[in-house]
Amino acid sequence: MKTKLFLTVVSTLLILGCGNSAPTPWQKAGFDGKESTQKSWQAWEKIHVKAKDYKDWQKIGVRTPAAASEWISLGATIPKNAYTWMREGVKTSQEARQWQKIGIYDVKHVKFWKDADVNTPKDAKAWIDANIKSPQEVKKWTSAKISTAKAAQDWKKLGLNIDEIDAWKKAGVKSYKEGRQWLKIKVTRPKHVRDWKNVGIVSPQEAKSWMQASIPLAKIASEWKEAGKQPKDAMPWAEISQLRYPDVVQWNRLGVTSPNQAKGWIALDIDSPNKLSVWKIARVDTAAQAKAWIDIGVNDASIVSEWKRSNYNTPKKAAPWLDAQVKTPHEIKDWKKINLHSPKAVKSWTSIGVFTPQEVKAWLRFSPSKSKIAKWVAEGYVPEEDPQTRRSTVQTPVQTQNKAASKQKNNKIIIKNKGILLDNNERKR
Repeated sequence: MKTKLFLTVVSTLLILGCGNSAPTPWQKAGFDGKESTQKSWQAWEKIHVKAKDYKDWQKIGVRTPAAASEWISLGATIPKNAYTWMREGVKTSQEARQWQKIGIYDVKHVKFWKDADVNTPKDAKAWIDANIKSPQEVKKWTSAKISTAKAAQDWKKLGLNIDEIDAWKKAGVKSYKEGRQWLKIKVTRPKHVRDWKNVGIVSPQEAKSWMQASIPLAKIASEWKEAGKQPKDAMPWAEISQLRYPDVVQWNRLGVTSPNQAKGWIALDIDSPNKLSVWKIARVDTAAQAKAWIDIGVNDASIVSEWKRSNYNTPKKAAPWLDAQVKTPHEIKDWKKINLHSPKAVKSWTSIGVFTPQEVKAWLRFSPSKSKIAKWVAEGYVPEEDPQTRRSTVQTPVQTQNKAASKQKNNKIIIKNKGILLDNNERKR
């Protein structure tokens, strides 16, 4: 007991400046020798804190040698160093130690993380573990409204970079799970996601139901949806390439009320309401009727209309004339003007290569013999009148092309073939 009392007296004397070794700076710092061992000036000196620095530690809230020792062990050897951490929101040495444990030793870097709204070492470590190692990168993610490292890791599973992910988020994709669902149904561009959402088809599941109905575009799906239709209503029409609902409405107005009916027309290459309307104007009411005309070579509805307004108003009546190379009812009138009143009579000329009434008249001026005319036609001759003599002559195609040149050399044209003159007066062979 006496020994303890003696030591206390000695300690008091020293702090009060009695004796040669009295630390008067500590006395000035407010020590009176009555402090506990843990808070004594000796404890401060033991951690190499001088009396002049003691008050600065006190000012920044570090009250004990033990607390100061913690800061000093982190490299903050003077109060000013510790205060730079505190100024950036790191209030305790324990938090500073946590930042250092994750590799962030410079308080300036702590500031960068906090500016990126990452306020704890735990959160910073999570971002670093997600391979997002700088506050600048973190800001890109948070500006894309992805505020946690876990969410960022999930998005990265989709194989997208932050710029791509930002585009997906701006397109209204709220989570990586939703993004994965869009990618799974082959919607790989944010623009297309936005297209679906803009027409009220906001989920990948609903978009998928339209796509499975062979409606691949949001705009087309919206036409059906706005009309109160479901994917099941669209599918039969889409399967025959009639994707748009307004087209289906037009088919219906033209009397085609089912995809099966439309198939019959489409098989004839009448594959749109616009094409069908021309046939309807021609009073062709069914695909079977249209097929009957097409089968005899009349593919143009306007020509069908001509036939239907004539006396040959059915495919059966028109077919013999068409077989005789007569394309329209108007041509029949021309043939009849030269007394050819039947398809058979007309065909007797067209079958030898004489296809118009005008050509028949020209040949008949030259020769009444159809067999002779057939032979000349086969050999490439054409009938032509000499403008100088007004005589009918027979010329080859080459001779006809060179006629202008021949005129320059002769006032009168005499065409010879193999040395034999062919004209109205001399018909020798």
